[in-house]
Formats: sequence, C-alpha cells, structure tokens
Amino acid sequence: MTYLLKGRTKQRELKSFSDLTPKEKKFAELYVENWGQMKKQEIAVLAGYPEKSASNRASRLTNADRAPHVVKYIEFLYNKEKKKYKDDLIHYKNYDRLIKGAENKGQFAAAINAEYHKGQAAGFYEKNINLKTTNLEGMSRDELEKRLGELEKKISTNQPIIEATIVEETSTRDS
Repeated sequence: MTYLLKGRTKQRELKSFSDLTPKEKKFAELYVENWGQMKKQEIAVLAGYPEKSASNRASRLTNADRAPHVVKYIEFLYNKEKKKYKDDLIHYKNYDRLIKGAENKGQFAAAINAEYHKGQAAGFYEKNINLKTTNLEGMSRDELEKRLGELEKKISTNQPIIEATIVEETSTRDS
C-alpha cells in the first residue's frame, strides 16, 4: 500500500504481530479488553500516547489504511476473545466490568453471582434433572429381573400392578 507523506510516496508493508511497537500492542489489547466500554482516545492515553495527540493516534491505529498491522492484531484478539465466550463479546465484557467493580468494593457475593450468570449465559451451567423412570427400557438386567419378580407377586395375589389414587378437585372460585 502506498500513501502520501509530506510530498513523498512511501511504501507501507503489513507488519507481523511481533513487529508491533509496545504501545501499539498495548493499545490493541486495551481496545479489545474494554470493547464498548471506553472511548478510543482514553485507551490511547492508557496505552502510553500523549493526551494531546491521543484522539488522532487512536483514530489512526484503528484505520485499516493507516495501521493495517494494528487493525489485524485487534481483529485477532477480538476473535480470540469471541471464541472464548462463544457469543456477543460486549455482553460478557459488561459482566466482567461488573465483576471487577464488585470485587474492588469487596462485594464478593455480587461478584460471584455475576460470574455465575456470565457462565450461565455462555452455557457453562446446565440444569441436571434426574428423573427416576419405572419403564423397562432404562433398567439393567438385574433391575428387570427384580421388577418382574415384584410384578409376578402382585399378579398372583390379585394386587393392582399400577397403583393410583383419584383425587377430585373442588373449585373454590366464586362464580
């Protein structure tokens, strides 16, 4: 890619991630970490750029024409984070922000609750409901033989095989 720099034409090559400056790397990492939470200018200041030029620098660092290597690194980090959370990154980043805020205030119960809900949203926790069934399909051979023995005893003594009680409901609603 070529662009004009004070009357000269300069060739700009796409750098690898290892060629990023420490400030560029820090900016990209902070940008993804604070996705949707902070302005680019604030992130540039945190990354070490001067406050006077932070807005201009942040704009350049997120422009694919001016800093393709930084934009590529941001995309790499974003996709890495997205895989980790499986879903909308902003949603999970909000949970992270709430968790950090609660921890900083010593509200550990709130932090644990937020972490649990973040995990639920990501599908890490599932309700396990164990139902005991009396059908024959789910039984082992020993269980089947035992159940058949019970049923034979009930049949030979004329006891009902299926026990059920009928409960009549009475309505207490005023008509």
